[in-house]
Amino acid sequence: MLRRRDAEIQHGSNPWPLYIVLLVSLYGCRPDEPNTRFEAYLRRTGSTQSVAPADELKAPPLVGDLQLHIPLVTLDTLDLVRLSGCSVQATLGKRYSSLGRQAKPSQRLLLELEYLRRAPSCTDLLRKDHTKLASALEAAWRNRQQQLPALIFNATLASDEYRSFWLPTSAPGDYPPVSQALVVSALTQINQHICRWLHGDYQAQNRDFEVLLSQVAGGDAGALLQAFFLRSRGPGTVDPAIGRLHTMLTRIGILEERLSPVLPLQYLQWMDAHNGQMPAADPAHHREHIAYSHPPCSIK
Repeated sequence: MLRRRDAEIQHGSNPWPLYIVLLVSLYGCRPDEPNTRFEAYLRRTGSTQSVAPADELKAPPLVGDLQLHIPLVTLDTLDLVRLSGCSVQATLGKRYSSLGRQAKPSQRLLLELEYLRRAPSCTDLLRKDHTKLASALEAAWRNRQQQLPALIFNATLASDEYRSFWLPTSAPGDYPPVSQALVVSALTQINQHICRWLHGDYQAQNRDFEVLLSQVAGGDAGALLQAFFLRSRGPGTVDPAIGRLHTMLTRIGILEERLSPVLPLQYLQWMDAHNGQMPAADPAHHREHIAYSHPPCSIK
């Protein structure tokens, strides 16, 4: 599939803190907290109705520049043979194959989730007669568990699909556009899956996850942001579609918060730049987002 051409767009000089970061504690994996940060935001913004001043709109970083290096811990060939009878043997075989080593980030994530699901039962089975091998499997399991946030970042925020979501124009043969409702649903479901994975539930439907990523790629956040940016250079008016953009970016902000410990500097710099280019919405619209809350890590 062809990749979109990089638009020659630039970034703003007066970053405007994006409200979605302030809303993160209302969603997902943690208990509800008082809305003090949100209310402080409303007091600061008041009735602001225009886009923060900006000279340029900055393009998202290239995927290759964002991907985190994640070392692969391997087992000896003999150890793989000794795993006969364990389902994890097939998982490791796929991971260590030439195709597995070249797998795209989402496929590697799914393989590592498969390992996290299958390895514990195999470790218990081997512990009596193959203590050293059982210890190696357990060490590899802990290693993958620690790498999980970075694996998720590579497969989502640093992926081709999420970059496509941010680009203002599409090239022939790129991801087909989808409706806003479908994009919001895909972003929400991905966040909920990630919440489960980070809390020890490693179940995953591979095809479903890839479909969700493709639906995110068909989103038009970049086109909307570009339109708002261009409109801000003329007479200031509030576009009703601003709520559409904020709804999608709220979900992005939740994921950024969950993965904040592993976000690389280049992503943080770009995130700060595009947050500063976000148009302000009516504070009454912000309050509508408070009603959006699913049970922790639920899948709907």
